[in-house]
Amino acid sequence: AHPRVCAPPASARAIASAANDATFSFGKAQAQFYDDVLVDGIFKPWTESMFATSRPVTGDAVLDVACGTGVVARECAALVGESGKVTAIDNSPGMLARAKANPASRGIEYLEFDACAPTLPRRAFDRAYCQQGLQFMADPTAAMKAVLSSLKRGGHFTCAVWAPANSSENQIIYHLGEALRDVGREDWVDVAVKPMSWSNTDSRGVSKLEDCLIEAGFINPDVACEDGTFAFDDLTQAVDIAKVGPYGEELASDDALWREFSENFRARLKMYVQEDGRVVVPARSFIGHGVAPWN
Repeated sequence: AHPRVCAPPASARAIASAANDATFSFGKAQAQFYDDVLVDGIFKPWTESMFATSRPVTGDAVLDVACGTGVVARECAALVGESGKVTAIDNSPGMLARAKANPASRGIEYLEFDACAPTLPRRAFDRAYCQQGLQFMADPTAAMKAVLSSLKRGGHFTCAVWAPANSSENQIIYHLGEALRDVGREDWVDVAVKPMSWSNTDSRGVSKLEDCLIEAGFINPDVACEDGTFAFDDLTQAVDIAKVGPYGEELASDDALWREFSENFRARLKMYVQEDGRVVVPARSFIGHGVAPWN
């Protein structure tokens, strides 16, 4: 991913703006699809974007907030070594079970925890991360305050939230929403675009994230837009991103509906197919960073 200055809002219709009140749950099935479809081509490379801002070093104590299936936690564990410590929290038992079952999670402490609850250990961590979790929280500022209280003086917090989904950025989720509309499932669209619901414009997304960092009490707040990609092995894997949503099991279990939807979605994604058959779709995220006060 590469940093960029956020451009003015695109004229294309953003479909994320109505998703703020949608409920997005992560059960056992979603955890499996999350791992199978999203980890290697999305969350691992975008973790490096956060590390470009603040990278764990040997001996660090690290907190991973809204850890999902443990992608960021495992990357941190590899960097902090045996002299460091990684604690990862999430409120989804399904996600945590999947994370704990990964052999590379050895030594990571996984806890079922509400990120907004102010009960994290005080001044225990050198760095904290939250990759694509804040947009799902009822009060992201409260979560940031809880994280701040858990950081040592001068500790670093780095977070990432997706930019809006429209026809010019984060296109795969835009096309997912449009494909659902095309097959008559308008009722699923707000939930489908929930991951891109932080804001409905780039400029608003940056200012909102910066305001949250300031209100939470971080010093030296900084937010940047970064461009990168969502990458998939082939069209089949790309279309399977639809199964990660809470509606995914119902969608996939209806043979006629899945056939109609997948044909529509595949047609929309053909423009992103590379010569080797991989599907690479442009993506954009906001990367935020703040420092815990020294006093």
